[in-house]
Amino acid sequence: MTEQTDLYQAILARRSVRRYDNEPLDAATLGQVREIISAVKPLVPENQFEVFVRDDAASENLVEVLGGYGRFVTPPHYLAAYGLGEDHVLEDQGYRVQQIAVRLTALGIGCCYIGALKREDEVRARFGLPEDARIGAFLVFGLPSTALGGRAFNRLLRLAAGASNKLPAERIFFQDTFDNRTTPPPELSPLIEAGRHAPSAVNAQPWRFLWHDATLYLFVTRHNPKYGRGPTQQYRFYDGGISMANVALALEALEMEGQWTTLTGREPDIPKHPTNLQPLAKLRMREE
Repeated sequence: MTEQTDLYQAILARRSVRRYDNEPLDAATLGQVREIISAVKPLVPENQFEVFVRDDAASENLVEVLGGYGRFVTPPHYLAAYGLGEDHVLEDQGYRVQQIAVRLTALGIGCCYIGALKREDEVRARFGLPEDARIGAFLVFGLPSTALGGRAFNRLLRLAAGASNKLPAERIFFQDTFDNRTTPPPELSPLIEAGRHAPSAVNAQPWRFLWHDATLYLFVTRHNPKYGRGPTQQYRFYDGGISMANVALALEALEMEGQWTTLTGREPDIPKHPTNLQPLAKLRMREE
């Protein structure tokens, strides 16, 4: 298989891993991880993006600190990425971290997000981050457990979280207007497939895609009951960035040209849309 084929398969194959091998990654592999981190592409170049990698994640008990659901068994490493900026900081952060997650998957490294938005103040204090730093999630990573019990454990937790239950493309894709929910055309289908395979907090899947005037628009639900109340509703931005990253990686893998442009919601040319949807970005693909 080519590197591009491997990348697209990694987009679709990435799953949350919660039981890990006891052994940490070797120095050479950790070097590859740092290379992946240094090569991430921004959604908003003006935003500052910082990442720190820590070992022995199990001893820090991040789940207890952050209140994440489920439990982790012997996670050897984690990374924390935080953003500073004026616009689309959470979208940009999800966009960059998901690139890391997919490329870790391509290396055979397992990973899982642990959301941080409910306890951002505590996270900033614990790690000495700037007061205005945003941190949407930690990314735990390491070699997945290959023991039968480990595989069953990971599978059961994914099922319990609903992460294996992705909305079909025809539920989240619209052609021309939001009155026309339909199956994506062949030229868009691989991109929508990548976007719908994105992970999201509590499997909320807030994204909706509209193909209008040769442009792909990404919207997210303004209020999703799965997220709960308060600051956790902001996961729609982080998760929207993750979905955009999957689409961008699919473009790269399929050797297609295109780039996301973020939206404020005040642009005059945004297509008419239901009030419960919020525009995040648009993607105009360049013709060959």
